[in-house]
Parts: sequence; structure tokens; C-alpha cells
Amino acid sequence: MALTAALVLNLFLRLAGAIVLQTLAFIVWNIGTRAPWAVLRDLRRGLGDLRAWLGGIAAFGVGAIFMTAATILLYPAAAPEIDLVPVEICTLLVALGVEFLIGNDVRRLLRR
Repeated sequence: MALTAALVLNLFLRLAGAIVLQTLAFIVWNIGTRAPWAVLRDLRRGLGDLRAWLGGIAAFGVGAIFMTAATILLYPAAAPEIDLVPVEICTLLVALGVEFLIGNDVRRLLRR
């Protein structure tokens, strides 16, 4: 299979778009920048708070939509001889690293 410039550009844009969408999901979920004890503390505080539950369910839903869109965008980029799973794992790791680098700044900008 010959790789044309249009095909390479298409694959690049699909991978970049998937990484951006996965990064947005991680930013919504606040995954990469939270300490494990902070997660446990917030979980314990929010057990009896209905507003915290509703906020958590909404954040889960928005993040799940971003992840689903990233997977749908990435699916055609995986060639038939390449499994989708390794490509998905690699993009998830890159997105987690990007979220670690810019997650707090983006959340701070969104709060304003």
C-alpha cells in the first residue's frame, strides 16, 4: 500500500484529534494531576452530598462522550493489519501526559 501525502495527513489529523479529545476527557475527569489521597478524601466528602453526585455523573458523561468520539475518530486510522488496541493505548498515554502538563492551566482558564 503506497502512502500518499493525503493519506499521511489524514492519519496524522486523526491521531492528533484523538489525542486532543482524550486529553479533554482527562481534563474533565481530573485524572493526571490529582493525588490518590485527594481522590479518596473527595470521595468520602461527597458520599452524602447529592450535588457532588450529580456533578460527578455529569463529568463522567462528558468525559465518556469525549472518549467515545476519540475512539470513533481513531478507528479508521488503524490499518486492517494493525490492531486498534495498541494504537488506542499509545494515544491514551500521550493524552495522559498532555493532561499532566496543561490540565491545571486549562481548568483554571475554564473557571474564569
